Amino acid sequence: MIFPKNEHLKVCMYANALLGVWPYIFENNPTLRKLYNIYSKATFTYYLLYILTAIIQLVILLTRQEINVKEVFANLAITLLYSVTIMRVYAIKSTRMRNIIKEIMDLEDKTMASGDKQIIEIYEFHTTQSKVSNVIFLVNIFIVTALYFIHPLFVEDIIKFDAEKNETISIKALPLSSWFPYDEQKHYLASYLWHILDGSIGASFVMYTDIFTFSLIIFPLGQIHILKHILRHFNEYALKIKHQLGVTEEEASFITIRECILKHNSIIRYINDFNKEMRNIMVLDFLQSSLQLASVVIQLLVTQMNLINFIYSAQFTVSMLIRLLVYYWYGNEIIVESSNIAVAIWESEWYEESKKVKNLMLIMMMRCNRELCLEIGPFNTMSLNTLIGILKATYSYMMVIYRR
Repeated sequence: MIFPKNEHLKVCMYANALLGVWPYIFENNPTLRKLYNIYSKATFTYYLLYILTAIIQLVILLTRQEINVKEVFANLAITLLYSVTIMRVYAIKSTRMRNIIKEIMDLEDKTMASGDKQIIEIYEFHTTQSKVSNVIFLVNIFIVTALYFIHPLFVEDIIKFDAEKNETISIKALPLSSWFPYDEQKHYLASYLWHILDGSIGASFVMYTDIFTFSLIIFPLGQIHILKHILRHFNEYALKIKHQLGVTEEEASFITIRECILKHNSIIRYINDFNKEMRNIMVLDFLQSSLQLASVVIQLLVTQMNLINFIYSAQFTVSMLIRLLVYYWYGNEIIVESSNIAVAIWESEWYEESKKVKNLMLIMMMRCNRELCLEIGPFNTMSLNTLIGILKATYSYMMVIYRR
């Protein structure tokens, strides 16, 4: 079997496998696995080399006597995002992330094997949310990438005087901002095609690792909703346990609340593992998001205005906003819904339970006072308030830079 069967991770699993990033593939075929590892290293090495050329070009732009704001921000808009993606790739391949992926696959198998239609419906609803978010983001980035390749063809050539050659030269625009070991204007077609290759690989790494993170964030939200459903219908599930195991009502209630506590602990452990692996990456993503958005908008303001350039910049901005909205909307939902676990307990017929079960319910409610959240390093959490902060910072960057 090439891929393990999993609906929640299906889209991001196939996508990341194209770049050699997906860790669970060809598990039963050592030869193909070795070839896949070679392919994985080759694609990632090429990606690193491209980012290196982009950074070299950025240094060249910043060290010129006359700094071209348009060129600097065209470089930053891509280089910042691509650089953070390097850490995402390493995270996906880490042992902790492999364990998280394995946990998702195991929980999906258990959920589908349970035969509980309501729980399966809740799980499938969040699986659909994951797939839809992934597809919407992929489509938007594909459009942005295509526009990125096309828009230089609609930019007028820059005419400037070369003092060294004592002649006037015409400079044609290229899709990306990177350094070439040769004169790119003399070999424009080769440079243009090379940028198409660079842009395709770079955009693929960004969007495929992003949709993987989307799926990881949406998954615990589904588990929280399943737990809340069980707690709200506590008596029904306790009755099922009673008939299945042939125990007393009190023992069935105790077993049910114990399983709920174990599931709650499993969700907490999942969130903690995610934070340990991703919190530092999310710090860098948070710091670069405002500057990147500002860079795109500044490009729109200083670039020669025509329909293609406007559509390109607008689509790029929309794609980045979709990306941020998915991250911070679902991050916010985890905070809200994890706090509502206590409400779900209150909505059950807790007053009919024994003192022993009531005490366990109370302990579980007390644990819910410490909300679950996705961390942005030690400084902040992923929430809608943080998203608003990013947008405010974007506006501040724009005002400071554009006035200069």
